[in-house]
Formats: sequence, structure tokens, C-alpha cells
Amino acid sequence: MHFNPQHMEIEQIYSRLLSCGQRALSICAANPGEGVTSVALALAQRNLLAGKSTLLVDFNCYRPTLKPLLSLGGNSAKHPEEMLFSAAAEPQLLGSAEGELAITGIPCPQRREFIMTLRKPGMLEQCIEQWLQNYDSILFDTSALNRSNGNNIPPERVAAACDGAVLVVLAGSTTEAMAASAITRLQDGGAQLLACIYNDRDNPSLKNELLRELNRLEPRFKGIVRYLGAWLRNNRLLAMSI
Repeated sequence: MHFNPQHMEIEQIYSRLLSCGQRALSICAANPGEGVTSVALALAQRNLLAGKSTLLVDFNCYRPTLKPLLSLGGNSAKHPEEMLFSAAAEPQLLGSAEGELAITGIPCPQRREFIMTLRKPGMLEQCIEQWLQNYDSILFDTSALNRSNGNNIPPERVAAACDGAVLVVLAGSTTEAMAASAITRLQDGGAQLLACIYNDRDNPSLKNELLRELNRLEPRFKGIVRYLGAWLRNNRLLAMSI
């Protein structure tokens, strides 16, 4: 899933979040596959288009997406904390799996001792404080809130260390109970929930559904389908956003 950073929906999200003074944001979701990485990448790109230096931190240990484009050696003998702050001073150039994107960021930690270091009280806050000395904004791509395991950096802990959290909800997939459980975990962790983003990838609008069903009649009723299709596309009621 890829969101164009210049789409109006991304523009609305950006204007309500990153342009309002928040410098460190955690993007999270109740379950994997709800679009957290896509939202984080789109917001990072939009922030760069606004002329602001942006650091994208990949803490999605369940399904890391961004990989270093350059191999940085020489850190194997360092203590995890030294490795962490070395990465903070010299972030890497990360690329997407499709090879269509390159962005400055911190790759997802792989070593167990590195993850345990990040879990220490106050460590994330120190990292953010240091990163903010060099960047205008920091965006965190986190693991799913409702999927906890020993290899994760707790997303509610990341959110609490940031200025706020944004919860991505996949319509038609995430239940009310799942979303409520995720919000509870954020609140119990001391995080400030700033907004919820409604991802309607699997829940198309009535207008799109009518057009899809109408296309099934095209082989037999081309003239009627063309007329009704134009009427549906220009209908003001169906074009209204909810």
C-alpha cells in the first residue's frame, strides 16, 4: 500500500498534525497491515516537501519495511547504547522494498540487546532529544498495539515518549473492540492520542461500489452504463465526504 504525499487526504492529516507544533509523532495501529508504514512514509515525504528536515524511525520489529541502502560497518564491538547514539548522530539512508523511495531514517533494530536497551526508562526520551537537535520532525513507525512479543519495542512506550500518537484504523477489518483495546493501551502507557486515521482501503464508498456494479452491465448495455456512470460521477450527494 502506498499513499501519494500530495493527495488531499494526506494534506488534511499533515495540516492537523505536523504543522501544529508537534515534532515527534508515533504512528500506530491495533493490528498489523492497517497502513501504519504507508501513513508514516507519506507524512515524512509531505514534511520534506514543506522544507522541513525529517527523520523516519522504523520500530516496526514485526514487519520492518525500510532497509539501509549503505552498509555501515565498525559497530559490532560497541555497546548497544553507543551504537544507538552513533546512529542518532549519523542516520542512514533507507530505501523501501520496492526500491522507489529513499529517505533519511533509523532502521529497525535487529539485535536483542539493542531492543532491550531501547526499553530502558528514559532511553527513548534521550534518543528523541538528541535527534531533535538535528531534525525538525521525527516520525515513528511502530508495531501493532495488540500484538505484543519479546522482540517488539512496545508501541505504547514509543508513543508516550513522543509528543503524541496517531492511530490508524483499517475500515472493514478492525473491530470496535480491537480499536478500544489499542486506545486503552495507549492511555495506560501515558501516551497522548492526537487523532485517528480512517483507512478505507477495504471499505469503498457507495459511489465506488455503484460504479463497480454498473461496470458489470457494460457488455450488454453500453449506452445506459455510460449515461448512468456519468451521472454517478457528477452526483454531488455521492461525492460528499463523511
